[in-house]
Amino acid sequence: MKNLLLIYGLFVIVWFSQTFSAYAQNCDHLISSSQTVVDGANIQPGDSICLESGYRTYLLFRNISGTENQPVVIVNQGNVIIDTDHFYGIKTSNCKHLKIIGSRPAESTYGIKIQRVGNGAGITLDDLSTNIELAGIEISHTALAGIYAKTDPDCSFEATREKFTFYNLEIHDCYLHHIGDEGFYVGSSKYTGQYLPDCDTTVLPHFMHNVLIYNNLIEDTGWDGLQVSSAVGDCRIYNNRIFRDSNKESFNQMSGILIGGGSECDCYNNQIFDGKGDGIDFFGHGDSKIYNNLIVRAGRSFKPENPDESRHGIFIGTAPDNSSSNLSLLHNTIIDPKTTGIRYFNSNTAFNFIANNLITRPGAYDQLGNNAYFNHSLTADLYELTGNLFTQSIDLVKFVSFSEDNFDLKAESPAINRATDLGYAAILFDMLERPRPHNTGYDQGAFECQDINASIAQINNKNEKPYTINYKQTEGVIRIEVTKVETPLSFEIIDLNGHLVFRNPNQDLNSKIYHLPITHLNNGVYILKIIGFERVYIEKLGLFR
Repeated sequence: MKNLLLIYGLFVIVWFSQTFSAYAQNCDHLISSSQTVVDGANIQPGDSICLESGYRTYLLFRNISGTENQPVVIVNQGNVIIDTDHFYGIKTSNCKHLKIIGSRPAESTYGIKIQRVGNGAGITLDDLSTNIELAGIEISHTALAGIYAKTDPDCSFEATREKFTFYNLEIHDCYLHHIGDEGFYVGSSKYTGQYLPDCDTTVLPHFMHNVLIYNNLIEDTGWDGLQVSSAVGDCRIYNNRIFRDSNKESFNQMSGILIGGGSECDCYNNQIFDGKGDGIDFFGHGDSKIYNNLIVRAGRSFKPENPDESRHGIFIGTAPDNSSSNLSLLHNTIIDPKTTGIRYFNSNTAFNFIANNLITRPGAYDQLGNNAYFNHSLTADLYELTGNLFTQSIDLVKFVSFSEDNFDLKAESPAINRATDLGYAAILFDMLERPRPHNTGYDQGAFECQDINASIAQINNKNEKPYTINYKQTEGVIRIEVTKVETPLSFEIIDLNGHLVFRNPNQDLNSKIYHLPITHLNNGVYILKIIGFERVYIEKLGLFR
């Protein structure tokens, strides 16, 4: 695992440093270490708020309103450390278009550190707050959750579904550890209704819309590592690392990642290790994809022979409102789940696609046989199972180093080039964001082996490229020079969500020089797909202008 995390960590550190240097700016408002309440009366859109370094008890930000184009940015000056017996470390109340950014004073530390909250949560985004970004914050030793992001309805009825929506939540590059309850609690888990005893009525809690949670490290939580509910659209959970969740063994609060009622989320490129709960629980609805996840030793202390203590790599349950879901479970690697690899118990569905997963040694194999890999209650017309590698033999798979938790594939692995080609539904990158396919076919599981000699016998000596490509960004154009043209080429550019953002129209398909416009693309990572030579070749593009 050390090698795997090193590769991932270097990418995050470089990205983090480039991004957060932009917030090293002049301060419009300086908040001393003794000040606990920051009111927005004199704060304008686009202003920056700087937190003086040193220890403090808690921070309440209230009535601060930026705009979409001019958010208010809160950033630290030096190390800001919160240690408190209060009910929260940081709270937002009625704030909009706000960024709280822990700019790193040193590469190995987080700029804002909530090191203890004796009676509550690390951060609460509350009281009708919306359009919030959190980044670069360390949270530890909380009595309750690490981060709450929701407004619970009350008898004022201002936070009910028909009146309020939490838009545009973005949480990334944070470190949460030794958390009392959930690491993240995003959106209400009472999607079908919340009873308010003070006014003897039941109301519907608000929706979440456009939720992005990525690049976070979560360790040692009492309950779920990361929970998202009521996120009805544009929800993505990716590139998170979660270790040792669910330590309190609270029966209905045990998963690495929980996608709850009302949610339609894509969940990908996450690493979940040694949790006591399921790796991923899904109780959402709609069209969602769960792919490129690495789930290792899920349910480590529970027992397959006891139904109340069974734990799974991925568990799909019925949505609380019985709404339908259509799921794609693709290219996940699941190692040593305590009970089953994938357990699917939701019959309110039209179709499900379970393809190209790699599952080894489910704990219930002695009881269930091959049904321990994919255990379900679906009729045959409700799912397709294709391209998966299910095995009890670790030696067969040929991981790079099973003993060190490095589950990348060796060049001779039988998982290489054996996955089903999903066409335009194909996942074009692996969990380390390397391009797939590497050779003539896709690999099973979350990793796409990049060894030049990978499965040479399978690719009929086609591992050597019939052409070379040099690409660079010049004045909004990627220039591609092909040194050995044998057939016409065509090109596509695809973002990491699988959306086609460019297909080459009006190109000279017999040229040696190609120019692909990129002025319409945002900065980020893309996949360049080159089609020709009786094969498809993949290159990874990083656009940072």
